[in-house]
Amino acid sequence: MTPTTDLKELLPWSYPFLMVDRMVHCVPHVSAVTCKQVTAGEAGDGCFPSVLILEGLSQTAALLFRLSYGQEALSGAPLLGYLKAKFRASARPGDTLLYTVTAIKMTSRRGLFAGVARVDATVIAATELAFGVSAP
Repeated sequence: MTPTTDLKELLPWSYPFLMVDRMVHCVPHVSAVTCKQVTAGEAGDGCFPSVLILEGLSQTAALLFRLSYGQEALSGAPLLGYLKAKFRASARPGDTLLYTVTAIKMTSRRGLFAGVARVDATVIAATELAFGVSAP
C-alpha cells in the first residue's frame, strides 16, 4: 500500500471522527504506521485528548486489519477493547502524532495489537488493544 492511499476509502470513519490523516507505512499482518497533525480546533484546553490518541491507535489497528484481510474485513460491527494504556505526555496544536501498531496475534475475525504514539521521538502513549468483528 502506498502512503498516498485515501484513508476515507479504507476506514468506516469520517471527519470529525477520523483520527488519522495519512498512512506512512504498512506491512500486512505485521504492522502499520499512520500520522495525525494536531490542530488548535482539536485541542480544547491546549492538549489533544488522551482518548483521541487511543482512538487514533485503534483506527491504525483497524487499517492494518483491513489491509491484511481485504475490504470486507470490517463489514461486521467492530467490538474494541483496551487491555492496557499508559500516557506519558500530551500532544499540543502543531504536533504531529505518529501512530505505530504491531499485530501480536491476528485472525480474520479478531486481533490483538500493541500500539505506540510518538511526538517526534518521544513516546507519549502506549497501549495493548484487542478487537473482534461480529458476523455481518
